[in-house]
Amino acid sequence: MVRARRVRSGAALVMCVAVLGLGGCTKTIDADSAQKSVTDFVSKNTKFTPNDVKCPSSTDAKVGVEFDCTFTGPDGNYDAHLKITKVDGSAVAYDIQTKLA
Repeated sequence: MVRARRVRSGAALVMCVAVLGLGGCTKTIDADSAQKSVTDFVSKNTKFTPNDVKCPSSTDAKVGVEFDCTFTGPDGNYDAHLKITKVDGSAVAYDIQTKLA
């Protein structure tokens, strides 16, 4: 289940089931789930649905970790900056901000 809530500066808190590949003892974010979170966030906050979101794989699932995803929007290339704000089991909360690259 994905939930988004508007907060200042066009950011949102997105809760999703986005984790967990286990590499040793370190939990990592599933890139496909992070990509879906970005797609859902952009779709809910604009009239555009990106279809080419790319996020890195093997990102540690720890509060405070930040990473960038990319996608193509109607005005060109965009960056989506994600910051992990909460990890609870397999649920990860992000602060997401997007900008034209």
